[in-house]
Amino acid sequence: MSNQPVVINIQYTPYSLPKSATAEEREKHAGERAFYDMSGGKNIFDYITTEEKQTGKKTKKLTAFEYLQKSTGVFNDKGVIPKDEVAAMKARLEKNEGNIWHGFISINAEKSHKIDTPEKCIELVKRTFPQFFSDAKLSKDNVDLMCALHMDRPEHLHIHFVFWEKEPKFKDKNGNLQYRRRGKIEKKAINNLFVRTALFLDGDKDRVYKARDKAIKELRELMGIKQVVSFDEDVKKEIIALAKDLPSTGRLTYGSKDMMPYRDRVDRIVRMLLSCNGRARVANIKFQQAVEKRKNKIQNICGTKPFAFSNQSVSAEAMENDLPKYHNEIDEKNIHIIEELEEDYKRRQGNLVLKFAKYIKPKLYKSKITKPNDTALKRRLSISRKMVNRACRKFFATLGQESELLERDFSHRLQDIEDEMERERKQNEKKKKEEDYKD
Repeated sequence: MSNQPVVINIQYTPYSLPKSATAEEREKHAGERAFYDMSGGKNIFDYITTEEKQTGKKTKKLTAFEYLQKSTGVFNDKGVIPKDEVAAMKARLEKNEGNIWHGFISINAEKSHKIDTPEKCIELVKRTFPQFFSDAKLSKDNVDLMCALHMDRPEHLHIHFVFWEKEPKFKDKNGNLQYRRRGKIEKKAINNLFVRTALFLDGDKDRVYKARDKAIKELRELMGIKQVVSFDEDVKKEIIALAKDLPSTGRLTYGSKDMMPYRDRVDRIVRMLLSCNGRARVANIKFQQAVEKRKNKIQNICGTKPFAFSNQSVSAEAMENDLPKYHNEIDEKNIHIIEELEEDYKRRQGNLVLKFAKYIKPKLYKSKITKPNDTALKRRLSISRKMVNRACRKFFATLGQESELLERDFSHRLQDIEDEMERERKQNEKKKKEEDYKD
């Protein structure tokens, strides 16, 4: 039975201690602070970029440069950190009057090969830390993060990390900016980091994303201009109605506040599209199945229940023995990874529909005639015909002859203008006769 695949440790060092702290506590804190703010002779940067390895009777100093084959030996979610950026980060840390968080991620022998290259380490940090900062109520754009890989214990490769706020951005009761006072990070944020890390170490970590991308690709092709001709009439009507009702200003993206009143309609159109296209529907089902497997693995990581593989040729006992053994208990209600996956997927689907609706919206002419003036009506009608006909020719050149709904819509709007023009002409004639009669 293997030991737990991942161990995460996170601590923090405050800028100062409370007034009640003893002299001994203050002396200990001063040394610790100097270590983590990198001002001390021995400091966290030197520690994480240099390690010792026993080679027979000799002790050899190994630097992270030898492993990363880079100049600094430190990295974050954006890649290896260049020398000039390391210097800038140290300068910001020197002025920092907030907390400094530090810790490590240790991987067991069975999974250590998942972080044994710079690329793998950087990918792990990229997949986990940005969301962790958000969960910890820290702005990911206002955080300096340094990581380094230690390989002196091949049976437990581990990543050391240290991070701090770049600038004070929390307001006190007087409105003054300050660093975050609370150093302790909520357990649910750490638990989410733990689960994300464990999922990264899983061999099928990309399956759910590949299934998502495949499903979105099929839906995107379904929304292509040439495919719209095969849409069910009800789908076309829904899309055109949505295009008419969308606001002319604001952000026309699924996640924006401006689109909140339209999201249910967008979701309904997506469901209608999936129901009328087999390939898109199958891809969507495969994504949902991949999400369900991911959900089961999360339950295993959280200790909720073992994940049972759907392989009937393998006994339940053998399947359980093959599972990674996690000894912690995590409240699954605080793990939002599945919800985030599903929301991201829904957002991508919705944006495809909104993008298409946004494309056809300018082509839906809207009469704004307010004054009875025959000359102005004729001029407006002429301009409208040219604009609409030009748009129709351009749009339907690729859309195809079978798509008549939009064309009928254009014709109806032009007919409305002509009818309005005719009514106003008769009214003017009637008014002129009445005036002639009075004379």
